[in-house]
Amino acid sequence: MLKKIFVCILAAMLALSNVGCTSVPQPTMEELMMEVNAEHQEVEKGTINASQYVGDLVDQDLRWSYYPKEDPAEYDPEKILTQQQAIEDVTYLFNAFHDCYGPYEYFGGAEVFDKAEEAIKAELQTKETLTAADLEQILLENLAFIKDGHFSINMKRANPTKIPFFFCEVAFVKTEEGYQTTGGKRVESVEGYNNLDELMKRSISPEGKLVYYPVLLKDCDFWEALKSPQTCDETLTIHYSNGDTQELTAEPYQIYTEMDLQNPENNQISKFYEDENIPVFQFNQFAEKHIEEILDGATKLKDAPIAVLDLRSNSGGDGEIPSQWLNQYTGKIVPTNRYNIDTKSGRKFNDRRDNWIENDNLLIILTGKYSASASELFLDYSYNLENTLIIGENSNGSLVGTSGKISLPNSSCQVDIGGGTICVLAEENDCFEELRGFYPDIWVPAGEAEELAVKLIENLK
Repeated sequence: MLKKIFVCILAAMLALSNVGCTSVPQPTMEELMMEVNAEHQEVEKGTINASQYVGDLVDQDLRWSYYPKEDPAEYDPEKILTQQQAIEDVTYLFNAFHDCYGPYEYFGGAEVFDKAEEAIKAELQTKETLTAADLEQILLENLAFIKDGHFSINMKRANPTKIPFFFCEVAFVKTEEGYQTTGGKRVESVEGYNNLDELMKRSISPEGKLVYYPVLLKDCDFWEALKSPQTCDETLTIHYSNGDTQELTAEPYQIYTEMDLQNPENNQISKFYEDENIPVFQFNQFAEKHIEEILDGATKLKDAPIAVLDLRSNSGGDGEIPSQWLNQYTGKIVPTNRYNIDTKSGRKFNDRRDNWIENDNLLIILTGKYSASASELFLDYSYNLENTLIIGENSNGSLVGTSGKISLPNSSCQVDIGGGTICVLAEENDCFEELRGFYPDIWVPAGEAEELAVKLIENLK
């Protein structure tokens, strides 16, 4: 099926230069996509017992009363609180958890939340006064059991995210005998790692060849990784069958985004262009007010034998738009593997049967650690669409909850606890994990993903 795609675009690709000879064995694009399609089809919707997530949420009108309609008082970390004021804020917060928070039962319900509330108030009993920043820190330390990528206090997360470190000093290929360097040295072992298939990730060399590199996921504060390069605390010791030993060091890592976080008014929502005759559509927000230009991008890509959709700078938005975009692109309804559950009624949304949607064209989706929320809903849909190829990094890992800020009355701490629903995948699906995100099909640093994807297409045409 994909063979005819590449016959169709061969003339357009003749202008591209060919790379030199290499010892790296390469599949055809058809062979690669047969493997990727099979991997995607292994992700099944499964079954979910929605009743286990149903809690004692209040009616919607009362729930909405927690979320301010006007701008709340500005948070001042140096503001002095009395012990009583801090305790009042804690009571208000845990009432909000009980009354509003969709994943309340998912994270343990009253048994777990009440225990955390007691621990926080016990710590506050030891303080006559404290700053708002002190209260923020106490809350974050005691709420680490909430592994929800949307949950934050004053934009600070209670848990680290998983960032990828790439060990690209040596390229490896996978053979029937295991992994070996492109020069033919066979890997006997890697110290500390028994399963080399988990360590070695399908990747792309600077020349555009399909190779394998070791990739490690490490805990890191999201904002730290966004503002400055991070270094890996681990090296890899490779033992080869000829007796040689080699130590590999990871490249520094920083979260990639084209968004101007300091001046968001300068951000461009979408752009369309061609890269070596391949159409590329990038959009950076699933925003209803930009729905026409977002769906227009799907129209522009839908007839292209090969197209690139760039979600590397897209942190989410309206969760209804991913399905609309794919419907516009395919002309079909693409199902999801996840369940959205109203945790007051137990009603399951997205309960459509898990179907595999045929697609003759190739859609390459670029992702990075900044790809979050609605972008990850899009990735979930893509697992049910034939010939989608995800290239880049693991995504953000923000699906289980939603976004919605409340303000604590005395400290003005801004707490993001979106209300009423939960998004879950069946337990047998390990393609996604909160705070880790979705895995790409081909792992490359996000900032290099478009360039390397185009080179790969050139080499496998």
